[in-house]
Amino acid sequence: MKKVVFLLTLLLIMLSSVVAGTLAMYTVSIDNLAEGSVVAKEFIFVGEGTDTFQQGLIIAPSETTQWQFKVKNYENNIVSETDMYYKLTFNVQALTGKKAIEPLKVTVMDSNGNALNSVTGVGTFAVVGSFPLAVKGQEQNYLVEISWPDDGTSDVKYAGGNYGTMVNVDAVASQIPFSAVDPDPSHGNQVSVRYETTTPWQNGQSGIYQFNYRVTITNNSSEPINNWSLGFFLPTDKLTDVWSNAKLVPNSSPGYYKFLNPGYNNQATDNIMPGQSVSFGGPAKGMGTEAIQTISVGGSNISDTTNVDLTCQFGKASLN
Repeated sequence: MKKVVFLLTLLLIMLSSVVAGTLAMYTVSIDNLAEGSVVAKEFIFVGEGTDTFQQGLIIAPSETTQWQFKVKNYENNIVSETDMYYKLTFNVQALTGKKAIEPLKVTVMDSNGNALNSVTGVGTFAVVGSFPLAVKGQEQNYLVEISWPDDGTSDVKYAGGNYGTMVNVDAVASQIPFSAVDPDPSHGNQVSVRYETTTPWQNGQSGIYQFNYRVTITNNSSEPINNWSLGFFLPTDKLTDVWSNAKLVPNSSPGYYKFLNPGYNNQATDNIMPGQSVSFGGPAKGMGTEAIQTISVGGSNISDTTNVDLTCQFGKASLN
């Protein structure tokens, strides 16, 4: 009998720059989807506040389930008074303390059923959209389809409570177009960040799970990033140190990490030239299955940017 339970958690943070200069943040957590289709609440790019709801999902091999959500630039009679651009980054990864359901495929479609992007197993992809300036409010509908192809062995291989997959979605809205809309990096600054982790192991004395991590920053723009810096949040996993090529700045805010260039007076490590990358890493505690969130990259010659393309890879055999 098929009784595999799949827990899907959607963490959606929308940072919306509005005419008055304020920021709107919406945090949505989905950790149980009800059986069958689910229509999520509306996510609005104006005003301030938080929003939280929980639903539920059960899925087994050979099954497919769907749920919807809507993005709007208006609320009641209030409509955004500028062009609004948004970017949704989907991070599909193993549920904390579990292994990912490898055959699971997550696809995001538009209101016409056209597939915009997808990933099988674990990975990261982005979807971008916009609301042109108009008198009337606008909205976009998205459909998330989760399918589990049955290869004949899934019932046995993924039975029990050791497997689960979650989807973290970071959403950022701005009055300035995201570079992901234009793939040509010469048309604007663009930064890519790759976060990788190894398969965790358990400390024989403390019983605590540990892993190693590596972060790679790539400058896809035509301008150098001098004396680079990187900040991000990591909800539960703890990065305890950095080995080389970066400095980890102590911070009292739980889950926030700030890295600075190592200050070697070496252009290859202190600066990120156009088309070049810098990498650093170190030890950490936890399962290594969480995506980094709310990323900001800056330099002494540029303003901090949150317009970052993120890729996450978990459970690698090594980081070589």
